[in-house]
Amino acid sequence: MLQNIIDDMEGMEARLRSIVPKGYTLAVNIRYFTPEFYVSAYPEAWVELYTSRRYALFDPVTLWCRFNEGVTRWSDIEFSALRSVSNVVMEQAQGFGLRYGGAAALCGDAGRGVKSLLCGAREDRELDEAELADLQSILVEIMGAVGQHAGLSEAELDMLRDIGMGMTHNEIADARMISPATVKKRLERARVILGAKNGVHAVAIATKRGLILTDPTF
Repeated sequence: MLQNIIDDMEGMEARLRSIVPKGYTLAVNIRYFTPEFYVSAYPEAWVELYTSRRYALFDPVTLWCRFNEGVTRWSDIEFSALRSVSNVVMEQAQGFGLRYGGAAALCGDAGRGVKSLLCGAREDRELDEAELADLQSILVEIMGAVGQHAGLSEAELDMLRDIGMGMTHNEIADARMISPATVKKRLERARVILGAKNGVHAVAIATKRGLILTDPTF
């Protein structure tokens, strides 16, 4: 889905791979523990183990990103009270080649309660200062491209709200004083960006991510 928003996603992926060749995790606009966009390019076996054992609850990198802003090396993160469990997570990660890494965490224009993060790893050495800066720069670029509404315009969000309220394309066109073709075009773009199967699915995704509110009683 990000490739529908970021013009040169392949180039950005290549930049990431040069910095963190063993993989990365990207989460954009996290609201209530749910990101609008999430990508994990770590080894599949590690992702399965990490998910099944709920390591996100004890992962010192994830916890650092949750409570801090900026950029850091994994080795500079203090494990604090969860040291014993956190050590297990990091030791397990090393078994999959995730020995050294960096993490960037930033709040965007959507507010301090909405955060984005980018974490990545390599096996051979620590990330240098330039690589850490580039990691953060890539996250800034992605956040800028996505914006605070998952890359959707306000007009497209309006279409999704109207569909969520049960309005037909013709009713939306009349209410918004636009053509039915324009309604269809805006909904199609929203569907593609959100990776939805159809308009109803797009509304469901947007509602779950907190992009729209469809209940008129609130």
